[in-house]
Amino acid sequence: MASMSRFLTLSVTSSLIMLSQVGRQAQADTLTLEGALRQAISANPEIAAFADRAKAERSAVRSSYSLDNPKFGLMREQNMNFMEQQMGPMNLWSVSQTFKFPTKYYLSGEIQSTKARAADMQLSSKKLEIRQKVISAYYNLFAVNRIIELLKAQRATLDEIARSAESRHATGLVPQQDEMKAHMEQTKLDGDLITIQDEETSAQASLNALMNRPAAGPVQLPKMELGIPQIKVSLSDIAKLARHYSRKIQDSQYLAKAADEEKTLAGWQYAPDFTLNYAQAYGRNLPNAYSFGVDISIPLWFFEKQTSDYSAAAARSMAAQKQAELDEISTDSEVTSLVSKVTSRQELLEIYKTSLIPEATSTLNSSRGAYRAGRTTFLELLDSERSLYAVRVAYYRTLSEYIEDLTRLEQTTGTSLSPLPMGDL
Repeated sequence: MASMSRFLTLSVTSSLIMLSQVGRQAQADTLTLEGALRQAISANPEIAAFADRAKAERSAVRSSYSLDNPKFGLMREQNMNFMEQQMGPMNLWSVSQTFKFPTKYYLSGEIQSTKARAADMQLSSKKLEIRQKVISAYYNLFAVNRIIELLKAQRATLDEIARSAESRHATGLVPQQDEMKAHMEQTKLDGDLITIQDEETSAQASLNALMNRPAAGPVQLPKMELGIPQIKVSLSDIAKLARHYSRKIQDSQYLAKAADEEKTLAGWQYAPDFTLNYAQAYGRNLPNAYSFGVDISIPLWFFEKQTSDYSAAAARSMAAQKQAELDEISTDSEVTSLVSKVTSRQELLEIYKTSLIPEATSTLNSSRGAYRAGRTTFLELLDSERSLYAVRVAYYRTLSEYIEDLTRLEQTTGTSLSPLPMGDL
């Protein structure tokens, strides 16, 4: 008996350990919103590509301030006449260095620095875009999962209603049509479940793609209910925040500044460049002979070269400035539209939670009691059942649309407006 008791104790302990391990594994496999953002920011290939471009632009800044490479040359006389042969060949080595007008180095470096800042803004903008897509996809998958649960619960409710209709038909209290209508409603609901499960597969694939994971991989979300994130800033301040933090506006401003600096540099192309030359003989003859020279570039063909380059740079600068103005106007317009959508959907979600869902639940409960007592028709009961689940499904659809608009608003504004995580931006 003692050995049997020890065996049972070991078996129970082993089972508890296995259950604990399974529980920890399930918890580890559960994907939180913060975890999804971390994976997307670190592994998304689009972000990696923009990061490499920004790194390339930053790496080019130092070379833009630098001199061009010097030139080194060797000269040896060949095919000499008799007198030259008597004197011996002339052997020379030479080195030369070109110096642009100093202002050109400064302007070239400033142009590249501005382009590097624009590339950083483009990288940050891409991260905000991926964040918007990840959060929207996460909430969409959450909404689809909840809708599937609702449809399954509705299926169970229809089973109960069908059994009630069958029992009442057996006693002759209701016609057979009630039972047939219940079965037809069950069949229709099975079709809806197939459609929504396809939508779940698509939502999982979209989220996996953003995190650079296999599209067919399962995504396990936490069981907890996701609430409605409220905007934490004044609605009247959002447009001002967008003008200050919008990556789109900042990117276009940097590009306009770079174009203006390129126009200034084009104006300095009239200034001369200098080339210093030094040559020295080597070998038996004239070992100490050397020469030193200075070359200066002359903008002789400025009517065709420099003037044309300056006109082109001026036109590009004007176009970049107009694009910056257009981006600011379009950002203001988009913010205004998104604020209106977010506000209306937020109000609609509150109506669902505080009025529509409780009222539809109460109506269904009343209809069930009335049908059992024979005080209402089967069609009225089905209509109450459909209304409740339709309202609940509409709530999750609206929640998904609200998150879509809210995250787009945060992406456009370029800053956090709600408790939603920002990720490593």
